[in-house]
Amino acid sequence: MDKIPDIELPNIAAQQTIIFEQSTVEGIKQLKKNLKAKVIPGQKEINEDDYCHLHFVDNKSTWQAPHADIVGAYFRHFQQCFPEYDTDKKLAHLLCLSSDRRIREFKQGTRKVPYDVWRKFLVITGRAPQVITQVMCFVAR
Repeated sequence: MDKIPDIELPNIAAQQTIIFEQSTVEGIKQLKKNLKAKVIPGQKEINEDDYCHLHFVDNKSTWQAPHADIVGAYFRHFQQCFPEYDTDKKLAHLLCLSSDRRIREFKQGTRKVPYDVWRKFLVITGRAPQVITQVMCFVAR
């Protein structure tokens, strides 16, 4: 019987470095692709100037949840422009929410949209830039 050759595997730290590098390269590709996203006309359902604009603030402590009219208009507009998200269930999935009921509550104003969910939607729709966080160090295991 022939001896099976040993397979050299990088240690865990080296594997983590490889994974980090690969995901960073993929992230850069996605950021470049994002710059080429199609431009669509804005929503025409409501006059946004009639509402407070603090839902655009990127500071969680001064941010205010958008009025339900804004949420409804933005969500419906997005769903009209992107048929693959034409249901509240599909939109909930995109926004990492477990229930389409949340989307309906946000649209109706019975529940305020949380900062993180709203911020993600603003980024997805090009209304806010993505934040890239600096890595300060790699902690060895």
